[in-house]
Amino acid sequence: MQKRVLVLDYLRGLAAVAVVFGHFLLETKVQNINSYGILYNLTEFLTFKRYWYYPFIAVHVFFLISGFVVPKSYENDGSVQKFFIKRIFRIYPSYVIALIATTLIINLFTREPFIGTRQFLINLFFLQDLLNSKTILAVAWTLLIEWKFYFLVPILSLSKSSSIFTYFACSTFVFSWCLIPIDLIHYIEHTKFHLLAVWCNILTDQSPHLLIVLLGTVLAKGYLELWSSKTATIVTLITISAIFFAFFRLYLKYEPSDVSLIHLNSFICAFCIFNFTYALRAKIPYISFLKWLGDISYALYIIHLTLGKYVLNFIINYIPNYPTSAVCITLCFCLVVSHFIHILIETRFIRYAKKLTG
Repeated sequence: MQKRVLVLDYLRGLAAVAVVFGHFLLETKVQNINSYGILYNLTEFLTFKRYWYYPFIAVHVFFLISGFVVPKSYENDGSVQKFFIKRIFRIYPSYVIALIATTLIINLFTREPFIGTRQFLINLFFLQDLLNSKTILAVAWTLLIEWKFYFLVPILSLSKSSSIFTYFACSTFVFSWCLIPIDLIHYIEHTKFHLLAVWCNILTDQSPHLLIVLLGTVLAKGYLELWSSKTATIVTLITISAIFFAFFRLYLKYEPSDVSLIHLNSFICAFCIFNFTYALRAKIPYISFLKWLGDISYALYIIHLTLGKYVLNFIINYIPNYPTSAVCITLCFCLVVSHFIHILIETRFIRYAKKLTG
């Protein structure tokens, strides 16, 4: 990829807005005030009777984009050290701000359980899965997927052929299904196998999403003609099959929950949207507003639950009969805050990371 693909920035920005809007709509439903009007009708239309859920679509689009662009960043950096320095300086500034803000809000202004130093540090270093600790930021689960992929990128880049991608997709699929008996242990409390089962469940439950990120890399290899069309098609089909079966396994595991099927349907939509958008990249003009959304997308995504939820509830207390206005005002507020975080913090850390890596 010789130059930045602008349509992916556009898509990332729109996906971030979709996630934020979806969470805010959900919050109005929790408040039991969204039983009429534009928001209610829009929510019912976009969720399509619970067969798919557009914030899930947006998250899967995020994963596909990360898989598409991040390995190229590693190849441009030329070393593992440079790659991780840039990743740390890209991910952590906004994350730390959101983590500190959320901790302060919860400890000072809510009746939720107090967040201590240990829990804060566990979340700071993304160890909540390994140590079975509560996640402070609800959106952090996607960052955990991202970090797992970052550690895979140098390994996947060792081979220019498709073999390592095929092996990873197939082994993840087999590993996911071979651990089905361990799923039963997860529900047996106070046993010496419980923590082991928790770790195994974490690995297998996150495997579909990790495979979606991997699929983004496979698509990049195909679209950029690093592989032959035949090879790219075969590996893509293998990876998609692994994703389908991984989600289906989760459906069997958590039956009768339909969340896994909603994720699967949402993945299909995200896959179609991603490929359709990329196919039209040459025909889509430069749009400054969408480029701006793409620039602030990470800051918006990471802070919207911290600030947005409480700002939205504050506004609703004053104008309970106008949920549409409350959501729109809160969204605009989050966009403004995200803009300043991007300009004042993110861009400076990105420039500093470039200086460190030469």
